[in-house]
Amino acid sequence: MKIPLFYYHSIGGTPPETLPVAWFAKHLETIREQGFRTVTVSDLIQGRYREEERVAALIFDDGLLDNYENAVPLLNEFQCTATFFVVPGYDRITRWVNPKTARWSDVVMEGYTIPFKNMGAHHRRELLNMKMEIGSHSLTHRRLTRLDPREYRHEIIRSKQVLEDEFGTSVKTFCYPNGKFNRGIVRIVREAGYIGACSTIPGYFNPQGNPYKINRFLIENPFYFREVLRGDGFSIWRFLRARWKIRLQNRAGNKQIRKK
Repeated sequence: MKIPLFYYHSIGGTPPETLPVAWFAKHLETIREQGFRTVTVSDLIQGRYREEERVAALIFDDGLLDNYENAVPLLNEFQCTATFFVVPGYDRITRWVNPKTARWSDVVMEGYTIPFKNMGAHHRRELLNMKMEIGSHSLTHRRLTRLDPREYRHEIIRSKQVLEDEFGTSVKTFCYPNGKFNRGIVRIVREAGYIGACSTIPGYFNPQGNPYKINRFLIENPFYFREVLRGDGFSIWRFLRARWKIRLQNRAGNKQIRKK
């Protein structure tokens, strides 16, 4: 049985980096209709599911407030659990959007003035009370591969310490900001005491694979969500091909902007 992990950012927030609430509700309806049970990332890594069981994981990156306001009520309605990878440093700084690419960028102190709201400590505490999982998405969401070892070590280790001090419980899982990592970063994540980490590489969970390079799917369209959930190879190939075309178009557009 193939085990998919689906990750999200904004739910019902401001376009373009958001998923409509109705689409997310359709995802949850599909999970229920197909007889899947949702588990956390640490559940998968530690094998807390039966081999013949149909399981899937839902993941939210960045710790956005609209996840709490729009996604959590639906998760509770459909009796689903999820993993939330949060950025504790967002409690003290502002994150910015790069208008040239219309995508969330790294945290910077000089940039563009489009702030957004994040969950606070009390929201994160309520998620734990609901039996959701809280993982680390680094301290300030800086792209780790652009940092020197001392800096990315601080991002990885300090975020774990802050969250564990906040809740008095162990933070077991990590998610690489922007999906970027290298051998040095993976080594520090392991040494910090995390049991696994998520990438942004499309693919199913491999119980025998490297737990520090976990694949995930970013899927908005309810049709592709259903097909990936069912493990339809041809539909997955079509989805990945469409994603690749969009990336090529975005890169071409960015090059034209830079030329101007």
